[in-house]
Amino acid sequence: MAQRSTLPDVVTQFRSLNERGERIAVMDGYPKDFADKRYSVFHKKGGKDNHFQGVQRLGNHLLVTGSFPYKTQRADLLVSRLSSRAPDPGPWGSNLVRDRDPATIDRLTSYFRIDGDYWHPGGLSLLGSVAVVPIENGAAGDSKIVFLDLADPAAPVRLPAQEIDRPAFKAGACAITPLKDGRLILAVWSDSDVAPAGITAAFHLDLYLGGAGMTDWSFIAQYFPPVDHRFHRKFQGLDFLWEEAPNGSESLYLVGFENTEETQPNPLSAGENRAYLFKVAHEMLPLAPVPQPAQLAGSFMAFVDSKRFETSGNWCNMDAGSCAYVDSSQQLVVYSVYHFLAPIRGDLMTAPMVLKCLEFRATRFAARIDRIEDAWIDLYEEPGLAGRRLALLGPWDSSIEDTARVTADDRVFDVTASVRYQIPDDRAFVLHPQPGFTGVPPLVLTGTGAVKEVDVIGAGFGGAFRSCRFQLESVAVALPGAIVV
Repeated sequence: MAQRSTLPDVVTQFRSLNERGERIAVMDGYPKDFADKRYSVFHKKGGKDNHFQGVQRLGNHLLVTGSFPYKTQRADLLVSRLSSRAPDPGPWGSNLVRDRDPATIDRLTSYFRIDGDYWHPGGLSLLGSVAVVPIENGAAGDSKIVFLDLADPAAPVRLPAQEIDRPAFKAGACAITPLKDGRLILAVWSDSDVAPAGITAAFHLDLYLGGAGMTDWSFIAQYFPPVDHRFHRKFQGLDFLWEEAPNGSESLYLVGFENTEETQPNPLSAGENRAYLFKVAHEMLPLAPVPQPAQLAGSFMAFVDSKRFETSGNWCNMDAGSCAYVDSSQQLVVYSVYHFLAPIRGDLMTAPMVLKCLEFRATRFAARIDRIEDAWIDLYEEPGLAGRRLALLGPWDSSIEDTARVTADDRVFDVTASVRYQIPDDRAFVLHPQPGFTGVPPLVLTGTGAVKEVDVIGAGFGGAFRSCRFQLESVAVALPGAIVV
């Protein structure tokens, strides 16, 4: 039976997602095929039909789908292993803090051809180590849902026995989730079907019921959102989220991603990257095969809230790939990639190309934490939690001996005006004015297990710091001249 990830409070976590993401990049491992500038604006038609479509995280692998309709047509799955990042738990954080360029151990490990005739993949979903990918064959208007075994992410295996054919229906994005009894609900979204007379067909969400082995699929229901409904959008990615209440009852949510400007990327009109959260009335679904799909009422999807995210230039776009990820600590994380490979910096014509991604994490995923692995510190260069942010997550990347070697948004970060953090109550995080954890006065951020915010200047600390690390609270507060907050 597939495991289900649940969150204790979906709405709170969704609303607490950072609007500014952490930068993640992959530069190495691309095969010789990429010498033709595929997945870049230098490919045919400025990359119009050759760009990234969907993203998911599997452990410390980043999965990205892309369309390639030229030469030998192919719907692609690109698998990158982020060896510098922990498989789980928790968000990754940026892999560009210690070095302005991504480490060579963070690299593409598989460039997998999903299909040739169906060359247009969309927003994929994950069930355990199986990727569920909607693929289309362009103007013909047909689609399939295919399943890829990623038990070995470097060697994906297509599973033909589980596939779903969708004649005359397109499939732009999908989401899959298990029910309590192990059976599966698969939702497939289409906003681009064209009727025979050339009239755009209504947006629709098609729902399938499947066995625990991802077989025996039955088309059980359709949802046509009214034109004035918040679900009536051109979603590029969808993900289900389960919430478990203290009494054991469960609620189902669906999050959808889009950019508000229909044509992207568009340098003249960047639009807004947004996620939309809906509560799903899953009790309306017929949980048995039916002769004809049920037509679900508008109340099947109840709008809850929306969230805006910054793009940080060409680091992400929610009209490319976006997804929601739940880690083993029940923390919600969002990933979004950019449409194309692009340089981190420098001249567009000559600089090395990288796969760009932003990570947005919920900062209120637990009222209190008691593990150092769940600790996080957000250092801001401006008062009021504004400006550039240096995010230090858990004990792995948080010990910095000299900030002259640390960057945020590709610039050295060594001034802090405000801080937000969550640290267990027996630990503290210390900022030192000098390299090597020296200098007076050190600023000691004491933990309570809950989220705290500190005005650094108001606390009497000058703001400039050159080193920082976790310490036991009893040791930190005893440092000479310590300013304790």
